[in-house]
Amino acid sequence: MLKNAALFLALRYLRPRRSFVSVITIISILGVAVGVLMMIVVRAVMMGFEVDFRESLMGARPHILLKQEPSGGHGKPWAEALTASRQNPVVKSSAPYAGGLLYLAKDDYQTAAQTLGLPPEDAPKHLRKIFPHLLRGSLDLKDDSLILSRRHASDLGVEVGDEISVYAAQNINHAVRQYSDANEQDDEAARKAILEQISLHPQKLRVAGILNEELAGYIAYTSLSTGQKLFQLKDQVTGIAIEMHQPSEASAAAASLASPGWKAELWSDDDSARLAAMQNEQSMMQFVLSIIALVAAFSVMNTTITVTTQKRREIGVIAAIGGRREQIIQVFIFQAAFVGLIGTLIGLGGSLLVLWLRNDLREWLAMLTGGQVHAVEGVFLSSIPAHLQAPDVILTCTVSVLLCLVAGFIPAWFAARLEPASALRD
Repeated sequence: MLKNAALFLALRYLRPRRSFVSVITIISILGVAVGVLMMIVVRAVMMGFEVDFRESLMGARPHILLKQEPSGGHGKPWAEALTASRQNPVVKSSAPYAGGLLYLAKDDYQTAAQTLGLPPEDAPKHLRKIFPHLLRGSLDLKDDSLILSRRHASDLGVEVGDEISVYAAQNINHAVRQYSDANEQDDEAARKAILEQISLHPQKLRVAGILNEELAGYIAYTSLSTGQKLFQLKDQVTGIAIEMHQPSEASAAAASLASPGWKAELWSDDDSARLAAMQNEQSMMQFVLSIIALVAAFSVMNTTITVTTQKRREIGVIAAIGGRREQIIQVFIFQAAFVGLIGTLIGLGGSLLVLWLRNDLREWLAMLTGGQVHAVEGVFLSSIPAHLQAPDVILTCTVSVLLCLVAGFIPAWFAARLEPASALRD
């Protein structure tokens, strides 16, 4: 009965007929709702950016590249390393590759691309994930053919079927060293003899396919035999390309896959700084959002303080007829709980609506401000990403209600300490 009476008084205080307290109650509920909405929406969008970026990296690069150490002459042969990787239960597929930096040229245009040469029989397992990003041509790794990104094709001014000249990086480095040696020669005949020996040994490859670089990355692909010929590997390989069942476990799996004489490069290594920056940004944003939630809790405290001030005489009457302090506190705790729960539910519903309409809202805001939305289908982050996690939502709602309870308890505790005679005299 006492709890029912406390609940009755709490609801009555929240909606008095001849007071502006009801307006303050509505403002407090809206304050909590906005705080919850901001925390859920911003967290979901920030997490969406990180998830999309991670998925774009995992969907564009081999999850692990096992490479032989430059001085690792005592490591196991690549065939044994390949067999061991295929027997590992965390590995989805693995294949030998010949890779490195290639310089590409067409007439007066040049560019460079990191290249992977894969066996045609194993290539479908590794290239399946980038097939949706193929713009033109095919992903068939035929000998003396090359699959390029759209950026590289644009730099060279080529299309599918065009022939380009390809130079391996070590050939250019060797030519540079020869040219440097020639300049150091005092004998003109010796210098000319060295210069005449300089040759870049260009290979002619035909463009077989063009990829969307924003989603598939800037890696070029060719067959293993072509890669071995370009990089002068003979029957050797650069390393082993590995696809994981769970790409997020690549870091943990690298230790078991790497062996003496071999090192592992992960899909996240090149962009580790950007991934770390995203996580730091999320932590900072969470701190800012916590301040917003705290401000919303202060609005609840303001409502409770206003009610306790206006109901000072009634509090004195309750105390005078034998009401205990904890019973008086219960009245205002129920009041704060009501504001917190209603505000949290409204904020939760509003956040789900905002996330559902996020791209439409972006377009509407752009039109209202006279801006323009640059969203092209198939381009990375062409739409606002969002990744909603149930634990984050539950934690946000729980923290919101707890803050409201704490904000209501503080003024309620002071109100319950009023002496009945003093309260009735005012």
